[in-house]
Order: sequence, then structure tokens, then C-alpha cells
Amino acid sequence: MTVVAETARALQALRQAWGWTLVDFAEIVGQSLMGHLLVVDRAGAFHYLDPDILSLDRLGDEAAAQAHMALAETQAIWRADALVDAATERLGFTAMGEVYSRTVSALLSGDFGHEHLVRISLVELIYLTGDLARQTKDLPDGARVQLKVSD
Repeated sequence: MTVVAETARALQALRQAWGWTLVDFAEIVGQSLMGHLLVVDRAGAFHYLDPDILSLDRLGDEAAAQAHMALAETQAIWRADALVDAATERLGFTAMGEVYSRTVSALLSGDFGHEHLVRISLVELIYLTGDLARQTKDLPDGARVQLKVSD
């Protein structure tokens, strides 16, 4: 697990951008190079934030979180070796406070093509994915969305 560079700013971003989930975030326990987070709320429950699929899942107590993180599938998603290698080769190493992610259109379409990888600050990714998750949470699977970019 990577150490979070700007813990206070990242926690503030979680509270603001993902606050609509009613989770009272207290601590970021771990961060992956692709911006996945393992977080704890004020009641002591662990949550897994997956920015790739715009989801925040309640895992439960520490034992449940450890069991979840030990799963081979979770480890593969957390490490994302092929994506991290491709991003590092194309974009260079992340700077302090940065992670790799995908463009907004790739996040919304589910496209994991290497050409859609970007470097972004963890704080910006938290704000972006929290807002996208809030806006798309009630859409049915396969719903088409249209991006509107303002100047």
C-alpha cells in the first residue's frame, strides 16, 4: 500500500465529494497507484473506494477488510500491474500526491485501454469520481450518457 501524501486534503475531498454516501470518513488506511482507497469511518467500519467503477463498498470490521484485501481478485485490481506498467511507460512515474487513472470518458464508458490513462492528483480524482458517482448512481446498467464540456 502506498502512503497518502496529502492526507488532510484527501480526507476533506472524501467528505465533500463522497459525503452523499453518508459515510463519515475518519482515516485513509491505504492507497493504490490507481487511486483505489481503503478507508475507515468514525464508527470503525472499513470501506473500499474503487474509482474505476465509481463505487464505495462497506467491508465491515478490520477482519472483514483484511479478508477482502487478501482476495486474489482484490489484489489484482489493487495492483493493476498491466495498467500501472503501461501508464508508467507512457506517462512517467507519478509525482508525490498523484495517481494514475483514466479519462472521464473512459471512466464513464468502462474503457480500460492504455491510451486513456492519465496522471492526476489523488485529491482531484476523489472529487471527480465522487461527483461522477453521485450523478450516475441511479442510472440503469448500460445507460448512455452524454458529456457536456463547458468553456
